[in-house]
Amino acid sequence: MKIKNILVALDLSELDVTLIKYCSMLAKNHETENVYFIHNVKKYEISNLFSEQLENISIEDIIEEELDNSINKHFDADCNYELLVSDDAYTESLISYVANKYHADLIILGNKNTYKGSGSVSGKLLRMAKCNILSIPKEANLNPENLMIATDFSSASLKAFNTASSINKKKEQPTLKVLNVFKIPQLFFPYIKIDKAREKVEKHVSLQFEKLLNKTKASNVETIKASAGDDSIPEKIRAIAEKDKTDILFVADKGHNNFTSLLVGSVTEELFTQDLHIPLWVVKHYIAS
Repeated sequence: MKIKNILVALDLSELDVTLIKYCSMLAKNHETENVYFIHNVKKYEISNLFSEQLENISIEDIIEEELDNSINKHFDADCNYELLVSDDAYTESLISYVANKYHADLIILGNKNTYKGSGSVSGKLLRMAKCNILSIPKEANLNPENLMIATDFSSASLKAFNTASSINKKKEQPTLKVLNVFKIPQLFFPYIKIDKAREKVEKHVSLQFEKLLNKTKASNVETIKASAGDDSIPEKIRAIAEKDKTDILFVADKGHNNFTSLLVGSVTEELFTQDLHIPLWVVKHYIAS
């Protein structure tokens, strides 16, 4: 899979080095032509107490020099790159605008729910951005091998499967796992015994897995089905993915069926706003080679 244009959101936090290195790895593996590093300076957050001291100082120039040094040190992919420093009140709007302007296939940003930088990006970006989004924690594996897709068997989650499969083809010993977490609606309980209900749902999920694999003609894929039980669906997905030491978790931006839901604003957004210890790749569309 070719990822032609990548946008990387930097925020002067300790995550920046990880993001730069991760982007470099992807760019080298996926024929990237252009990388755009962006930082948003929120001047209104600078206290008026320091306005006199900063009167003759260009904050943008200082930040640009610091980021440029970090990029030169940690980015070694053979492609074009550009550093963009802006001053905008709304970071999500800025990232979305720049991504559209430069036809970005992928936005890379840090999971800032644990590590604080000079800016943070909320789940609002999930609804605004038109391209794929990859959220990366500080401890991300820079040589991802163990890939997992959370699916609800919708057409949207099929895009996530195809994306993960394309990434997986670059690996010598591919490991691709497809996870479905189901939750039995409470309204079934008074009328159907829980064991029988679970058995029926598991058979349905197994059939859906079979259809998915036949449709995609995928091989060397491990299927995993699990009941959410008392947990929420995103809690269960996270627990399974982290226990399995997943290197990248792929989810669709939306999707729905009778037993699971991956709608923006629900499962995907909850995963996106958690302090996940693994990269989360939100697939808006499949990037055709």
